[in-house]
Amino acid sequence: MSGPKTSRYTLTAEQRRILAEQRELECRKAVASENIKRNSQKLFRIGGMFSSEKQVSAELVKRRENDGGFLQKINELEILIASIAPMAAETDNQDVFALERTAGAVSECVVKAEKIVRELSDIAAQNEVKLQSNLNAAIDRGFAAISSAEITSADFTSMGGGKDKMRVKLFQWKKNSILPVEWREEIDKAISEMNEIQEDTFLKNYAALTVSPLIKKCKRFLAEYEECHEEFEKLYSEYTALCELYYDTAQEYRCTVESISCLKAEIQRMKDRAVEEDEQAYISDCLDEVMEEMGYTVLGRREVKKKNGKHFQNILYTFQEGTAVSVTCSSDGKVAMELGGIDAADRFPDECEASLLCDSMEYFCDDFKEIEKRLFAKGIIPAERISLLPPSVEYAQIINISDYDMEAEAEKFKVKRQHKTKAVLISRGESNGKV
Repeated sequence: MSGPKTSRYTLTAEQRRILAEQRELECRKAVASENIKRNSQKLFRIGGMFSSEKQVSAELVKRRENDGGFLQKINELEILIASIAPMAAETDNQDVFALERTAGAVSECVVKAEKIVRELSDIAAQNEVKLQSNLNAAIDRGFAAISSAEITSADFTSMGGGKDKMRVKLFQWKKNSILPVEWREEIDKAISEMNEIQEDTFLKNYAALTVSPLIKKCKRFLAEYEECHEEFEKLYSEYTALCELYYDTAQEYRCTVESISCLKAEIQRMKDRAVEEDEQAYISDCLDEVMEEMGYTVLGRREVKKKNGKHFQNILYTFQEGTAVSVTCSSDGKVAMELGGIDAADRFPDECEASLLCDSMEYFCDDFKEIEKRLFAKGIIPAERISLLPPSVEYAQIINISDYDMEAEAEKFKVKRQHKTKAVLISRGESNGKV
């Protein structure tokens, strides 16, 4: 009963559980590593955010103005980032639990740093307006006799400083890394154009047509970000980690409610695919191990991709002189085993060759039973029998080894070796306890 055999194999519940646990640990480790990397990059960017604002603060101090505590707050930020940098750098050879602890510590640092950044952005925006007012006052004190040191947010309206109030808000958002880059460029352009406007009516029109819509757009974006950024960051870190783990290309997403839905779908898709690929890889690896345990060696391999997207891995294993067992594993879980003679050309066996190959099929029958027995011991069972055909000359075939990447030399199947080969077949059967 040993013609071509095709079955779809699956895993026992216990073996599937073992693989799921291994996969979960791999995912956790990948996500923790990704969180450390992403948050370390955030801290690096945060550390370099306020170089120009430091200069503004220093100039205000030089002019004996109050910098609103900017330099003190920036020092606090730098100490915080410096304290976490060594921990984030030393993650090599850490197990999943150590990585998760490190990821948690770095994440907490980012939360604290972002809080300080918000405070610094508010102070820096006030300082920017304050310094410009101070400079204007120095140029023409006759027109601006108010000391810039006395300017506060509450004073803007009473001073007729609606322009300054708007500029403070725009300066804050100009440094807000959460906003899209193109929006921050838009903000920078608006600030420059506002600085050039001197006539009140023109300023009001510009504010109504350009600045107010820009502010409303930024407010909506930041409100949505505030609502969903924690969930988004968690999902995006998991998404990028899984892309790297499973060799996918990560796409850019903005922090929106819609993006969260997309990320959840992508994460589930990758996890579902990983389950299938892990199971098929495990079955293929175990089949290799079993064949090796039973004395088969690999002659050659080839990969086949069909136009419909199906993927096949085909391996030739030695059987007897001039013959081989072809094992084909497809991406949908099917495993096909066929015995054939080998040659370096496409051809059909003649009548004598077909008869001898039919004899070889009989001997492979018992080996097939042993293969499945050993696969079962590794948690692999048949899910579906597609074909278990009996030995017959109609299934006799010659396998063209030139289609394979050969790993060992192989003798061609020749009918003149018939008697010797039969003797070898009998010897093989007796040594395996076969009759």
